[in-house]
Amino acid sequence: MPASAPPKAAAPLLEQRFSFLFHRMAARVASIGNQHFKKHKLNHYSARILVLLLEHRELRNGELVELMLLPQSTISTQLLALNKRRLISRRRSRQDKRSVIVSLTPAGLVVAQDCDMLSARVQDELAQLFDAGSLPEIYALLQRMEQRLAEMEHDSLHPFSD
Repeated sequence: MPASAPPKAAAPLLEQRFSFLFHRMAARVASIGNQHFKKHKLNHYSARILVLLLEHRELRNGELVELMLLPQSTISTQLLALNKRRLISRRRSRQDKRSVIVSLTPAGLVVAQDCDMLSARVQDELAQLFDAGSLPEIYALLQRMEQRLAEMEHDSLHPFSD
């Protein structure tokens, strides 16, 4: 008779699961950011877009979709609002007329730098929870978790009952 697999441990309560803890941390980061960003009439999505543009100088719409892991429609809505406020400029790529390249305007640069300072402050506060020598290992662990989640996006994990 074949040996049976060891019994699977019961899943922890929702409040103790990685997915829920990540959700709560992301919600808290958004709440902290939204309190600060409201003076600029931004939300955490648009603030992150501005910081990405600060770091990359310019990005295509599709690159923003990939970096932010948000639907194209959400990115487009955010970019329209940022463009209307003259924080970004958009232009067609010379190589591919279908591709739109986004960059910061001078006014957008000032706001992006402010958003980046808040992001860096949150980063510093969280990094202080750990020994500096362990940070590379923690970042590597988080990156492995993110990679595994990316792989899982294409799997059928649990069919719902009819």
